[in-house]
Amino acid sequence: MEFVKLKRLGEVQEKLKTVLSELGLKPRYDRNWGRDICFQNEDGSLHHTVTIRVTDAFFEDSPHPWKGTCLSISGVGEEPLGYGDWKFVEWGSPSDTPKFRGDTDEIFIQIATYLKEYPVLRIRNSHPDLIDNTDFVKLLRAIEPTIQDKTDSSITVKRTEGVLSINFDIGDDKWRIDVANFKAKLIVNDKEVDKVDGFHVDEAKEMIWKELGKRRVPDLGF
Repeated sequence: MEFVKLKRLGEVQEKLKTVLSELGLKPRYDRNWGRDICFQNEDGSLHHTVTIRVTDAFFEDSPHPWKGTCLSISGVGEEPLGYGDWKFVEWGSPSDTPKFRGDTDEIFIQIATYLKEYPVLRIRNSHPDLIDNTDFVKLLRAIEPTIQDKTDSSITVKRTEGVLSINFDIGDDKWRIDVANFKAKLIVNDKEVDKVDGFHVDEAKEMIWKELGKRRVPDLGF
């Protein structure tokens, strides 16, 4: 089967070489499913919206391996975070095209058309103005009201050596929540005071509530 998989990947590269060269992408088997074919740049920081979804016949010595395949179009886009120039990757539900029924050349003409029509996405956290971390964005949205109730200090978002953080001041104290490797750490005045492993937004939010209660931080206006 490995030989057939490599053969099919070679077919994709050959049939779509012009459009893929223009986009700076290469075909690869999707790392999550290992079957479907996606299109990425060398380091995986750019990913095309379009993925080829294949059938079982694709991995057999079939005369028509591309018949019955279709394209999955990712429902993904960049949205403003609301803090400086940061944007975040918002993942939605994908949609599938009808299954292909023509001959191989006709099918690849259609695939090339979709590749030209739909966008290439920036993903992962290697882009200086982009956050591709759903948990981080959920946590930020969850604790915004709490922070704004406790301080009129502005909230800032930073990324240092790959670690995303939410930063704000309460009085003379500098608070920071670091999020990386499925962990959230609460740091006050450069000292770690608590952390949550196996990242859960509700638990991270509770960690912040607990520390605010310990320090008896009042709401603004009281």
